[in-house]
Amino acid sequence: KAKDVLLEGIKLYPKNSLILDGLMHLYTAEEGVGDPAELVSMFEASLKNDPTNYDLWFGRGRLFNAMKNYKECIVSFKKCAELRPNDYDAHYWTGYFIVEDVNLVIEEVNATGTTDYELQQKRLDEANLLFMDALPWFEKAHEINPTDIGAIDYLNKLCFRLRDVEGMMEKYNKYHELYMQMQ
Repeated sequence: KAKDVLLEGIKLYPKNSLILDGLMHLYTAEEGVGDPAELVSMFEASLKNDPTNYDLWFGRGRLFNAMKNYKECIVSFKKCAELRPNDYDAHYWTGYFIVEDVNLVIEEVNATGTTDYELQQKRLDEANLLFMDALPWFEKAHEINPTDIGAIDYLNKLCFRLRDVEGMMEKYNKYHELYMQMQ
């Protein structure tokens, strides 16, 4: 019933971001309510009318997360960070979805089933370096909220994973110490 009411509401008031937000919550929280892809064009139209609406961009990111389209999640949360440069969530979620996107790349590399160890290792090394793109986002999130362990947890894990890259072992030691103090 809620879905029907919200869909009727968005027909009557297509620019109402609160109704659109309600639909996004319903479609992403309840299994079987609807395909989140059905809402993409509505979000895009609303963003065309209101391109600086942080909540719409955040909702768009959640929508694409439900569809496991992490590249579009990254676009959305980078826009959130642009709109609110000192917002912890915008920076944290940008870093998070960069990690999720790289994890998909690693899964693809592992799924190839190749017996060429050197080729597979080269591809995994390339994917690992993509994790570096997440570091500044988590570092900014930590700068914004130094008491939240979430960003430190990712910084600790990512810097350990990248410890063979120049300068990463020092970062790992710093973030690992902070992580241990926060636990």
